Amino acid sequence: MNDGIALFNDTLTEAVAKNKRFLLKRPAYIPAFARIAAHINKANKSRMALASKESLIVPPVLIISVTNECNLNCAGCYACHQNRDKNAEMDTAEITRVVDEAAELGVSVVMIAGGEPFLKPGILDLPKAHPELLFVMFTNGLLLGGETAATVSKLKNLIPIMSLEGGENLTDARRGAGIYEAVTATMRRLDKSGQLFGVSVTLTSVNYDDVVRSDYLKTMQDLGCRAAFLIEYVPCGAEDLSLCLTDEQKAHLRAVEKSLYKNHDMLVVSLPGNEDPYGGCLASGRGFLHISSSGALEACPFAPYSDTSVKDMPLKEALKSRLIKEVRENHDKLKESRGGCALKENAEWVESLERGNR
Repeated sequence: MNDGIALFNDTLTEAVAKNKRFLLKRPAYIPAFARIAAHINKANKSRMALASKESLIVPPVLIISVTNECNLNCAGCYACHQNRDKNAEMDTAEITRVVDEAAELGVSVVMIAGGEPFLKPGILDLPKAHPELLFVMFTNGLLLGGETAATVSKLKNLIPIMSLEGGENLTDARRGAGIYEAVTATMRRLDKSGQLFGVSVTLTSVNYDDVVRSDYLKTMQDLGCRAAFLIEYVPCGAEDLSLCLTDEQKAHLRAVEKSLYKNHDMLVVSLPGNEDPYGGCLASGRGFLHISSSGALEACPFAPYSDTSVKDMPLKEALKSRLIKEVRENHDKLKESRGGCALKENAEWVESLERGNR
């Protein structure tokens, strides 16, 4: 197996199995995470066996966008900008089949994205059916109440990650008036009930100082967050390129990203983070893959190019995608980019591969 892929597998195993500080205030989750950690070790061996015997690369992390529907209309939303066909969405049965196959192949972590995932009927049946997998759900948090909250509280292998843009002014300017207060109120309620949850912030040149060079993460920690995802902004086009992190901000983030975790009682993950130790971009199966709401198998959520659909074939067959293989084998071309996605930066090259594989 490629050394970079093996290193990422080891890093994932360490993050879940060994670094349990973010669970200390959520002891009810420890048995579930022990089960997940045991599965990760088993799944890692399964993936290595498939790579050795069948030259099949199975990612440890699978990202599935389950719907394009959303109850918000945030300024600059990347998912909205892609204009995906809502009528072509996979139904819950199709998504369930894909997750079942992913678990069988050795996927360890399933990240659920949208749109707003809680708008997808039956989506919470996925973590219920696979207690051995870790599910991370990115949500705006507005639907995490009532019966939904009660169901989520029973699923110890599911971590809802609520999206903010920084503090109240930054969040409300991008997401709508009153959103920050509504989401933080949900956080306070979940914290009081002892639930494990986290926060996701898209880092831009505008909010970087307010989020990273401040006590913002401490504020989130005090609200009960036990995980924080810091995601570098990916531009939609030339019109919003100025929102990308500056060179100085990117250099600062690389310098402090490890200390952010050490200095807080929660797991702090920057994405894409420093990919150099892994030999470059972790997309296209080297660390993760993306399945769009319509079933297209893609190297990355920010690179909507595909020559294969899981609607048309089992996931195992889809993973043999020529496009994914070519991107993976040329990952050395995907170095640090201005935006948060090296594939997006090399869109013309990926598009040429896509045309060649049709």
